[in-house]
Formats: sequence, structure tokens, C-alpha cells
Amino acid sequence: MVQLIVNWLPKVLAYALHRADGEELLSVLQFYHEQTGSDKQEIFAAALPALLDELVCFTDEDESNEISKRLMKVPQVIKEVSGILTGDEDIPAFLRNHFVGLLNSIDRKMLHAEDISLQRQAIKRIELLISLMGSHLSTYVPKLMVLLMQAINKESLQDDGLSVLHFFIKQIAQISPSSTKHVISQVFAALVPFLERETESSSSHLNKIVEILEELVLQNRSILKEHIGEFPPLPTIPALDRVNRMISAGRGMMTLNDQLRDIIDGLNHENLNVRYMVASELSKLLNLRREDIMALITKVGDANMDVMSALITSLLRGCSEQSRTMVGQRLKLICADCLGALGAIDPSKVKGFSSIRFEIACSDDDLIFELIHKHLARAFRAAPDTIIQDSAALAIQELLKIAGCEASLDENIVASTSQARGKRLVKLPASVEDGKFVEVQGRGQRLWNRFSSYVKEIIAPCLTSRFQLPSMSDSTSSGPIYRPSMSFRRWIFFWIRKLTAHATGSRASIFYACRGIVRHDMQIAMYLLPYLVLNAVCDGTEDARCGITEEILSVLDAAASENCTDVVKGISSAHNEVCIQAVFTLLDNLGQWVDDIQQELSLSQSIQTSSSRQQTLKSKEKIINQSSDSDQVLIQCKHVSELLAAIHKMTLARASFRCQAYARSLLYFESHVREKSGSFNPASEKSGVFEDEDISFLMEIYSGLDEPDGLCGFASLRKSKSLQDHLLINKKAGNWAEVLTSCEQALQMEPTSVQRHSDVVNCLLNMCHLQATITHVDGLISRIPKFKKTWCMQGVQAAWRLGRWDLMDEYLNGADEEGLVCNSSESNALFDMDVAKILQAIMKKDQFSVAKKITLSKQALIAPLAAAGMDSYARAYPFVVKLHMLRELEDYSSLLGGESFLEKSFVLYDSDFSKLMVSWENRLKLTQPSLWAREPLLAFRRLVFGASGLNAQVGECWIQYAKLCRSAGHYETASRAILEAKASGAPNVHMEKAKLLWSTRRADGAIAELQQTLLNMPFEVVGSAAISSITSLSLVPLNPQALLCDTQSSNENRGVAKTLLLYSRWIHYTGQKQKEDVINLYSRVKELQPKWEKGYFYLAKYCDELLVDARKRQDDKEPCSKAVPANSALVAATSMNTERSWWSYLPDVLLFYAKGLHRGHRNLFQALPRLLTLWFDFGSVYHKSNTSANKELKTIHGKVMSIMRGCLNDFPTYQWLTVLPQLVSRICHQNEEIVRLVKYIITSVLRKYPQQALWTMAAVTKSTVPSRKEAAAEIINAARRKSNEASVSSLFVQFAMLIDHLIKLCFHPGQTKARTINILTEFSALKRMMPVEIIMPTQQSLTVNLPTYDVDTPESITSEIFYSDLPTISGIADEADILSSLQRPKKIILLGSDGIERPFLCKPKDDLRKDARMMEFNAMVNRLLSKSSESRRRKLYIRTFAVIPLTEDCGMVEWVPHTCGLRQILQDIYISCGKFDRQKTNPKIKRIYDQCLGKMPEDEMLKNKILPMFPPAFHKWFLNMFSEPAAWFRARVAYAHTTAVWSMVGHIVGLGDRHGENILFDSTTGDCVHVDFSCLFDKGLQLEKPELVPFRLTQNMIDGLGITGYEGIFLKVCEITLSVLRAHRETLMSVLETFIHDPLVEWTKSHKSSGVEVQNPHAQRAISNIEARLQGIVVGVGAAPSLPLAVEGQARRLIAEAVSHRNLGKMYIWWMPWF
Repeated sequence: MVQLIVNWLPKVLAYALHRADGEELLSVLQFYHEQTGSDKQEIFAAALPALLDELVCFTDEDESNEISKRLMKVPQVIKEVSGILTGDEDIPAFLRNHFVGLLNSIDRKMLHAEDISLQRQAIKRIELLISLMGSHLSTYVPKLMVLLMQAINKESLQDDGLSVLHFFIKQIAQISPSSTKHVISQVFAALVPFLERETESSSSHLNKIVEILEELVLQNRSILKEHIGEFPPLPTIPALDRVNRMISAGRGMMTLNDQLRDIIDGLNHENLNVRYMVASELSKLLNLRREDIMALITKVGDANMDVMSALITSLLRGCSEQSRTMVGQRLKLICADCLGALGAIDPSKVKGFSSIRFEIACSDDDLIFELIHKHLARAFRAAPDTIIQDSAALAIQELLKIAGCEASLDENIVASTSQARGKRLVKLPASVEDGKFVEVQGRGQRLWNRFSSYVKEIIAPCLTSRFQLPSMSDSTSSGPIYRPSMSFRRWIFFWIRKLTAHATGSRASIFYACRGIVRHDMQIAMYLLPYLVLNAVCDGTEDARCGITEEILSVLDAAASENCTDVVKGISSAHNEVCIQAVFTLLDNLGQWVDDIQQELSLSQSIQTSSSRQQTLKSKEKIINQSSDSDQVLIQCKHVSELLAAIHKMTLARASFRCQAYARSLLYFESHVREKSGSFNPASEKSGVFEDEDISFLMEIYSGLDEPDGLCGFASLRKSKSLQDHLLINKKAGNWAEVLTSCEQALQMEPTSVQRHSDVVNCLLNMCHLQATITHVDGLISRIPKFKKTWCMQGVQAAWRLGRWDLMDEYLNGADEEGLVCNSSESNALFDMDVAKILQAIMKKDQFSVAKKITLSKQALIAPLAAAGMDSYARAYPFVVKLHMLRELEDYSSLLGGESFLEKSFVLYDSDFSKLMVSWENRLKLTQPSLWAREPLLAFRRLVFGASGLNAQVGECWIQYAKLCRSAGHYETASRAILEAKASGAPNVHMEKAKLLWSTRRADGAIAELQQTLLNMPFEVVGSAAISSITSLSLVPLNPQALLCDTQSSNENRGVAKTLLLYSRWIHYTGQKQKEDVINLYSRVKELQPKWEKGYFYLAKYCDELLVDARKRQDDKEPCSKAVPANSALVAATSMNTERSWWSYLPDVLLFYAKGLHRGHRNLFQALPRLLTLWFDFGSVYHKSNTSANKELKTIHGKVMSIMRGCLNDFPTYQWLTVLPQLVSRICHQNEEIVRLVKYIITSVLRKYPQQALWTMAAVTKSTVPSRKEAAAEIINAARRKSNEASVSSLFVQFAMLIDHLIKLCFHPGQTKARTINILTEFSALKRMMPVEIIMPTQQSLTVNLPTYDVDTPESITSEIFYSDLPTISGIADEADILSSLQRPKKIILLGSDGIERPFLCKPKDDLRKDARMMEFNAMVNRLLSKSSESRRRKLYIRTFAVIPLTEDCGMVEWVPHTCGLRQILQDIYISCGKFDRQKTNPKIKRIYDQCLGKMPEDEMLKNKILPMFPPAFHKWFLNMFSEPAAWFRARVAYAHTTAVWSMVGHIVGLGDRHGENILFDSTTGDCVHVDFSCLFDKGLQLEKPELVPFRLTQNMIDGLGITGYEGIFLKVCEITLSVLRAHRETLMSVLETFIHDPLVEWTKSHKSSGVEVQNPHAQRAISNIEARLQGIVVGVGAAPSLPLAVEGQARRLIAEAVSHRNLGKMYIWWMPWF
């Protein structure tokens, strides 16, 4: 009886409720009451879920009228039930808990039924439920969306589905407009494909869809305005006209940048369909606005590059889409397409995305929060079907249960059930003690409060839902799961299932909850994997640990062995690469966990002193206290370390090497070598010796990393060179001829080796001996037919480049046959075959096949691209270059329009063709200027031009190729390319040939080549004077051809001028002709190209040299006639020798410099400072001499002054701004005329750029020398008077006040022990001043940003000198920190008008003019480094920051963010490995020093007593800061580069005091930043403990450079920097001259200066030391006077001095030579 009642209760009740009168219901209830003794409330409660199911989801009625009748009644009935149960008739609140269940029931019973009518009914029922839910609808948006989307995608249900969707959207818009925004993009993405498909079929849908979209857009205008950015870009279809108009009106004007930003957001949208739609729009945009996008990329500017970098990153992510649906596959292709359309942008321009450190040590609640917030909520919202959505919901439901989140947490429920609570008391089970319950509640509440409101709304139903997972049978096999043929998804899923089954402890339930969703969502799987593994390793059994090790090794071994077999890598390898990448990431995470834990333990053990430390500890202690105590943590740590140790570093290195993850390979292999044989480090106690085969492998890795500097380092470290090393070094250096020789030799040793033959063919290919390659290949095919496939693959590469189509076809057929392949046929050969096949299809005029082959080729690239893109863009770059190339093939094929390029040719003025060529040219410029990237692109261009018979263009391509070869040092190949260029009749090939000869140090040949060319040029263009100068003293036989040309275009003139200029420069450099001839030649250049600044600049330089030379001789002669009074001495000097006096050259030199500057500013920083120096010098000479006697001098002075006045009128003001410090230093010159002009110039600069100039002049206005101060005040007043605007003159007043406050702030002592100053109280006046209109004195605001120079519009450019709208100072933070060093500098924080806070350091008692000059010097060095090709290729630079002297003894310095001092870094590392104790270590060292004083030599003491206490450890910092290997390698190279440049520059200017606090390292890039330049000009040698080393290269500095130490990159960069500095001696000296005339305080103490400048002996000595070093003389380093050394010798010698224990031992103890 009971059984019957229970089973039928819901049905009976439902039937009774539907009857018209209430009688039957009463009798039913009566009957049940008698049977069971329950009252009606209890009866209904028992039947509730099933009853509702009956009422809404009945399927037993067929008659449609009946159905609709029954449905009409449902709301009324449910109201009754609700009244009975809760006494309240609020339907939505009542239905809340049952809504999800009802939807699932509809889904299960009806939507998945066979019967179409049932499915249609289902849609109706959903509509009913939507109308019932009323105000609570917003919570269920994701759930309903999934059901509706499924409905719409079924043919038969589209109509109904669309109308319900429309209804749903209307409802939402009324009830909760805020949740519309989450639906918008999803609806659009779902419906837009219909619009694009439905052109002709059913227009009824079309109207409905447009109606829905319009509803979305038009009804929600207010939301639209706020979230306009979230609208994905829509296709432009006529039907969508209104919608698009609305949206664009909402968006307002959008720049291309904003559009791209929106697209980037769209590409990272959680919904796959939206991502696909946005990607499709992007690919259209890239086609439509090709030119604009190009312009955007080429424009220099951080903002643009940030957008591009983000775009590239998002596209790479799109390529690694893991979804298996059609849309997922299409998305990958479109993303690859877009990358191709963008072009292969040089990776060095693209900013790397910073990898966020994985915080794996976290509490369970943190893990649950992360899982739900970041991953599950996303999966839930974006689920494509109900199965996935439910498994996500289940996971959320279970996780919330684990965290103790109760249903009562949801605000809406609490609100609606509060009335019901009054009637029905909730009984708590007595067993739960109150305390425990409250604690659980507290935990759940805390977690719940962390979610954002939107996430809360979505996951609220999961608090009450009742999903269950069918328990899985644990069919986990023993042994590793991985098989090479497995797909990544399956492998991860099976492995996670196995790990979940074995999980233990509190986390097991978390993992168990997620086991459903893991199957469907790869991101969640990847996120959970490290936690699962960690759990198994820390708390699992021995077996579990072994299982994990086995699993990881099986993946790695598969990778390492993959290439050993002679099989072409097929599709399988793509899956493997992703699996291997997953294993790598896992190992990174585990390694990080161990590091974090160890650091915490060591920090908690070492005693805390500073308060900041205690805070960090508090947060860290949580983790350690959670596990019962630190011993357990240590055991866990040991387990994880054992796991990591069990996976041998060699295996990892080999596997990474196979995957082409070279940086990772290096990381593993270096640590392996370090453990085995140490590292090369002469400054430490012992230095490593390496085994040859280790070095060979390291060299292989480096050649993969494209780091030739590193290769040289290895070569010098090995004991004997093998043939293979020879090959490698020469390959990277591009000496292909050498490589070929080595290959031939290897071939003789093993004449049958296929590998050796293949190497030889490769050499021929790389040397551009294409014809020889083909001959060779043909020979091999007949000689070793077994490997025919290999030979054909190599032959194809040569055949298409040569345009031998018959051969290409033949080789392609051969390559497609089955056959053995030798493994040198890497991906490039495969790609070349693709290219050849596409060309073949174009020739066959088969457009369909062309498209198909291009797509296939793209698909082959996607998998490796995705794996590489997980690492970094730089690693993915080779694949992006291939996409770039495919894109151009596509363009060309569409331009041909189905013709074959053999038949259809183009002419240059054909508009489409020329447009395409311009676009290609621009694309080529953006690529990385390296040979391997550009060679295939250039080869393809040659083919295109060649097909149309445009020989000159073909030649141009060859010349570009020759240039690339030359700059890479591949001289053999370059000369091949030049021959080709000559053959195709390229113009200007002689220039390239001469430059090549010059690069290979064959100067005579180079000059002869140019000379011959010039003589063959039209006589009247070159000019008779020039010709006679060329032929004088010439050693070349003359046979000028009689060329009579009348037509001379300016173009030709330009070519002649270029040639002539190069010729003149080389003649001048080698000194082969008389000066008249050289001047003749230079003058002709300037006549030919009167608008060209280059000609004037070099002419000026030459005359300048003549002037310096003459002056030197004449000054030497003068002393002999000292007895004669001064004026006659001058006369004597001129009459004695017939030579012109040196000053007679002066007007010319100045005029030429000035004319050059007037025409452009390429050489601004070399020309203008020199111009001023010459002018000021001459002024002093003129002042001293007795003018009345010497007429000549007077006229020259007149000329000079008039030239300078002309400069003042002609030069744009920004040019003067760049030399402002130099001008300011001379405002007390002896010569009044000069001073008048200088003041006038400064005034004009102040008027034009008051903001920047005032900061530069701040210190002079406060000068202690009265005359300087007065002069400055006069200038500022003049500028104020001249500017008529009130705002500007108020700026001057504000500025003076601000400076006074800042000076006070610098010198404010603060309370004795205080760490902060309260600015509110101490400096209330400063606070009250804010905001001011004064710019923030950051480096960016104060540096001139040279505009691109256009000769015709010299005036329009002045606007762009500084970035627009520079931030001004809008406030100052209330507190300023006082730093603990001796002078107690203050760190203040200024608030900018752009809302960014910028910290500055206010330093008292320090002459910051030194630092400011040093920064100018560095800025100059940076300019020189960016000009020289060697340093530009390596991107060498010095990190600078703004320094603003406020007076002669205080000032402000821009704070350098993200940096940490060397000493701090090392101390932390040594503490964490127990080698340093804050209390004991330093006193101990002091004792050792005291004991050994006089008893043993310092070097022995250092080596035997102190260095053993501190084994070098700086390399660990790089491993800790940069967890991702590509970033680690970049950081280390950046460290080597910046340290080397700094070391050389520091030595040149005599920079001392390089202790560990003054050398900082940037934790985001690895850059080395030096601060505090108070010890300039060899001051360090005058200390009582002189600083003997030229720069800091202690054992840890060397350790940071990697195991080869300073050999390799460091040494090479030192040489390059030195050579650049030495080559530009005069330019650098002109910057330093300011010191002589604005002497430092410490120099003037000895003799007080009067108002006029005097020569200062200290300054002279400092300057002459620097000059000597720039000539290669080792000065100041404990060295006897040396002869000038060559650059290489100087670099080696300085390094030797820097690492010598003898020098280090004599250093001051707290310089810490052991750190």
C-alpha cells in the first residue's frame, strides 16, 4: 500500500490540482491523511520535486489543445501549492530551488526525445518557466542560454527557439538590465553566422534575428553606452544596418588602436563562438585597412607596440585552442591567418608577456576560490552544451559544499524566505556543537564574500542544486599511461583520473569534485595538474611517487628518442610537443614550490630585524603553520626534490632541445654541468674545467638560440676543437666556405655517410650556389637512390629559387615517394616543399588546389606554432615567418586571378601590382633583419619580379640579400649575391660591392671599385674638379669611357652623390690624398645634393680635423718665441710659416656644421656640441689676444659672430634645447659679445619650452658663485618679460616656490630615529601649492624626442618634440620615507595629473650636477650605440633615469622601479642556503681581516679564508626571478649586455665606489642599473683605501653571466662598446667639457673662483685621463704607464685587472670583494 502511495502521489496530486473544483483535491488529501497520518503540508512537501515535474514537464498528453489548456493553468496551480507549503503565494521565490531541476528534466525528457513535436513543446515549456521566474531570472541566464542555443542550432526548432530567445531577452531587459551585458556578445556570436549563411533560403528567420539583435541594442541604450567596448565587432551586412549604426553611434569616433583593443578583449572572451566571430572580423579588418595597420606598427611609440604585442599574444593563444569542435578548428586557422596578415613583426620589438608566478603553496580555500572564480565560472558560462555545463555546475556545487557555503548565503533566498521562517522554526540537530557550526559558517561566509557580485549571481543556484556524479570505476592500469600516438586531451584526462583516484588528504575531495569537468575543459585540467601531482608526491605513497616519475619520463623519453628513427615527423609529433610542454610547465611549478618553501623556512629561521620583514613573514607563516609543523614541510620538500632529482637534467635538456625549446634546454643543461664541473670564474676560489662533449652540446644549444657571441665563449674554453665544433662556429658566423671545407673533409673520412652528403648540399644551398646544388643532388640521386627522398627534398629548395620548373616538378614527385629520410631535413625543407607545391598549382592555373594547398600548409604549421607560442613569441617566430610567406603567396595568387605567372606579367605602373609591392616592401621592413627570416621572402620576391621581367627589381632583391649577408658576416654568400645582382643589371651594385670589400678589410679594392665607378659616370655630373681630384695621386690606370649623357635626373645625382661621399670618406679615412683634393670631393657632394645634411656634416668634420691639426702644430711652435711680447708672437706665428693660421679654418667649419644642422638633425648630437665648443674656445683666444695688432683675427671674430647669429635665427629651438646644459655652463664666458648671444639663446629656449628648461636651470639659479646666479636670474626675468601670457609668467613664480620647498625638504633632518616625515604638517605650504602646472621631471618628460625630419616643412615639426600631454604634478603623498643611509635622503611620491604615482629621491649634501652630467654622457653613449651596426644589432644601451640638481649640493633623482641592490639580493640568497647570518657573519669577516693584516698577502687571505665561505650564487637570482626559460635567457643576456656596457663606460669616466648598494638589478628585465655617481673622475683612487679595480667584476657578478663567465657575451660586448666609445672620442669629450667650465664644488674649494671662468687644474687632469683611456692607454688601474692598446687588448687587460685577487684583496673591506 505504502509503496503504491509513494509512487503515485505526484501524479494523483497533479491530476487533482488540475480539476476545476477543489472537491477532488480535498477528498484525495483526506484519503492520504487516513492512510499515513500526515497533514496536507507534509504530504505536499513529500511530493514536491516530482509534483512540479509532473505539472510542468508532463509528456503523456497528445492532444495539442489539451496541452495548452493544462499549461494555461500551471501558474495558478503552482501558486496554490506554494500557498499550502509556505503560506505565501510568491511563485518565483518558491520555484527558485527547483528551477534548475525542471530545466534539466525538460532537457532530458523532451529536448533529447526522438519526436520533433515533443522537442517543440519543450521550447514552449521553457518559455513558460521564463515567464514564471519573474525577478529571479537573472541568476539562470547561463543555464537558459545553453538550452536556447542548442535549440536554435537544430534546423527544426529554429523558429520556436528564436521567438523564445526574443521573449527571454525582453524579459531580462525589463527585470535586470545589468545582466544583459553578459548575454549580448553570446547572442551576437550565435546569430551572426545565420545572417552570413542565409542569403537566399528563409528570410523569415532573417527578420526575426535582426529583430532580436535590434532589441538587444535599442532597448538597452544605457547599458550599451557603458559596455560598448564589450560589443564584438559585427560584420557589415545590409540587414544589420540599423544595429551597426546604433553601435557605432554609441562607440563614437574610434581610432584604429581602440578598435584593436576591443578586438583583443574579444579574442580573450570566454565563449568560443564569440572568439571565432571576433577573429573573423579581425581578419577582415587586416585586409581592409592594410596601410593603416602598417603605419601603426612602423610608428615608434610604446602605446602602439603594447597593442600589437597584446594582439600577437592573443592570436598565439587562439592558435592553441583545445576545443575539438568545428568552430575550434576554424578559429585556429583564422588566428594563423591573422598572424600572417600582420606579418612577422620582429620579436625584439614585441614586448614579452610577463608570466605570472604560479603560487602553488596556497590554502584549500584559496584553491577553491581560484578554481571557481577563474576557471569553473568561465566554463559554466561558456559551455557549448548542457553536459559540459552540468559537469561545471556539479564541480561548483561540490566545492562550495566543501568550503562550507550554506544555501543561506544567497541574499535573494534569505530575503524571500524570511517571512516563512517565522512560522517554521529551523531545528538544528543537537549533535552539532554551536562553536563548530559557527566556525564552518564563518569559513563559508569568508569565501563567499571574495567572489565578485557577477560570479555570485551565476553560482548561486549551485548552493541549492542537487547534482550527482555517477561514481567512476577505477580502471587505472599500473605503469605509465602515455603513448606517442595519444592525443593531448586523452593523455591529460587519463592521467588526472589516475591521480585523482590516488589523492589523499583534504584536497582529495576538491579534486574529486572536478573530475567530470576535467574531461571537457583543458584549461581546468592544466590548472589542476600541478596540484594533483604535488598532492600525490607530498602525501601519497611510494608507489604513487614512482608512478609520477615514470609518467613524466615516458613523455620525455618519447621526445628524446623521436628523432633517432629515420621517420619523417608526422602528425603525432604535434601532440607530443604539447604534452612535453605540459610536463615542462609542471616541473617549473614544482621547482618553484620547493624554492618558495625553502625560502620561507630559511627566512623564518634567520632572525628578523626589519619590520618590513616581519610583515612578509606573517603572510608566509600561514602556510607553514597549516601543516602541523615545519618538519612535515621539510619531508614534503624532500619528496618533491627527490622527484625533481629523479628526472635527470640531461634527459630534460635533450628533450627540450628536440622540441626546439633551446632556452629551456640551456637552463637544464647548465645546471647539470654546474653540478658536475662548476663554472669558469677566475674571481672565485676555484674555477671550473669542462669536458669537451659538454661544451659541444652547449654549443649546439647556443647555435639554436641564435647567440653567436656565446658560441665564441665556449670555443675559448675547450681543450681541443673537434671538426663538429669547427662546423658549428663557422655556420653561425656564416663562413660557409670554411664549413664546406670541413664538410668535404668529413666526407672523405666517411664517404658513404648520408648525413655528410646532406651537409654538403646544405652548405651549397646556404652559399647560394644553387646551380651547384642541383648538379650535386642529381649525382646523389643516381649514386645513393635509397635516399632519393632526402635528395629530392633538398633539390626542391634550389629548384624553385632558380625558377627551374621542370626540375622542381621532378623533385617534387621524387620527394612524395616513399623512401628513407635522413634527419637533417628539418621543418624548413618540408615547408619549402609546400611552397613549391603551391607554385606548381599556380602554374597549373588550378585556383581551388592553390587555396587547398595553402590551407594544408597552414594547418601543418599550427600545431608546432601553438606549442612554441606557449613559451614565447620569439620561439614561435620561425613559424610566424612561414605564415607571413604563405600570406604573400596567397596575395600573389589572387592578383594573378587564375592565370599562371609564366604567362601573365605585370608592369611597375600597374596600380594593383605596385600597391602590392609597396605593401610587401613595408612588411619586409618589419621582419627581423636576420638572414634566415628574410631569405625565403626575398627569394619569392625575386621570382615574382623575374616572372614579369623586371630585372632591376630582381637585382634590388639580390642587393638586399647581399646587405643582410654582409651584416651577418657571411661574406662568401654576399659576394655571390652581388654577382647575381650585377648580372640582372641592378643600379648601385658597385656601392654594395665596395662596402663588402671594405668590410673584409680590403680597403684598396673598395676605393678602387668606387673610383672606377665614378670615372665611368657622366662627366658633367661628377664635375671636372672632382674628377681631377680623383685622378691625382691615383694608382689606378685610367680608362674613362666616353659617356655623353644629356638627361640628368635628380635621382642620378643622388646616386652619384652617395658614391662620391662614400669615396671621399674612405679617402679621408685612409689619408690617400692631399687635403685640397679631399675638400674638392666633399664640396662636390654638397653641390650635387644641396639639401642633404650628410654632405655638409662630413665636410665640416674633415675641416675640423684640419683645424685641430694646424692648431696643435702652431701651439707647439709658439713657446720658442716667448720672449717676444704677446701680440707680435701671434704675428710671428703667422709670418714664420706660410701655412694658414688655424683660426682661418674656423668660419668654414662653423658654417658647414651650421648648414648641415639647418638641413636636418641626424647628426645633431655630434655637430651642435662641437660647434659650440669651437665657438667658445675661439672666444677665449680672441679675448686674450691683443686685437688691435691682429686685423685677421678681428675679421674672423666678426665672421664667427655673424655665423652664430645666423644659427640663432635658423635653427629650430628644440636643437638648442638639446645642448642647454652646455650653454648654461658658459654664461660667465670672458667674451662679452659671446655671453650676450648665449643669454639670448637661452632666453629663447625658455620661452619656447619653459617646463623643460626650468628644470635644467634650477641649479644655476641657486649657484653659490654670485656672477652665475645673477646671470641666471637675468635670463629668467628676460624670458618672463617676453612671454605675454599670464599663465606662463605665473609658471615661473610657481616654479621658484616649488624649488625652494623641495630644497628645504632635501635638507630637513627629520626626527633622529624616525623613518618617515609627515609632509602634511611639516610642509603644509608645499601641500597647499598643489596642483601645479609644472611637468613631472621624469626622464621621458625631459628628453627631446626628435621628430622625423622633412626638409620642406621645418616649422611644422616643433609640436612633436615631447610626447603629447605630459603629466604635471597634481599632488604629493602625505608621508615621505627617510632612507637609512648616511645622508638620510627622503623618498617622496609625487602624484601625476595622469593618476600615476611617481617616487623621487631627494638627496642632500651631494653635488648632483655630476650625476646629471653623467646621465647626459650616458644619453650620448646610447645615441652612439644605436648608430653603430654591431651594437644596434645587439640592442646595447645604458639604463638612464632623470637627475635634477636643485642647488650645487642637493637635488632629486627619479626612482628606478622594480630594482634591488646586488648586496640585498646576495644576502637573501646566502641566508636562504644558510651561509649568512645577519648578526654574526660580518663581524667574523672583520676579525679575519684584522688577524691576517700583515701576516699573509691579501690575495691569499681572500682566496683561502673568505671566498670559501661564499660560493658564488648570483645565478640563483635569475632562476628565481624568471621562472619561464625564454624569459630567463633574455634576462641573462640583458644582464650581460648592460653590465658590460656599464663596465666600459664606468672605466672610461673613472667611476668608482661600485659597492653592492650602488649596482641595482631590474627584476623585470635583468638589466643592470648603476646609481650614485659621486665618485667620478678616478676619485676612487684618491681614497685612503684606493679602489684599484676598473669596475666591479667580482665572483658573483661573473656567476650571473652563466657557466662560461666573462668569456663570450660579456667580453664581446665590452669590445664593441669600447670600439664605439673610442671611435667617437671628440663627441664624448664635448659633453665632458661642461665640467671644466662649470666646475664641481669639490674642485673649487682649493681656489675660489671670481666672477669670470678660470681654468681648473683638477678638471684638466680628469679630462686628460679620460682622453688617454679613449686612446687605449690603461690609466689609473694599478698599471705602469702603458702604450696604447688595441680594443681587444684593452678589454682583456681591464677584465684581468678587475678579477685579479691581488687587486680585490686590497679593496676596502665593506666594498665586499667576496660578494
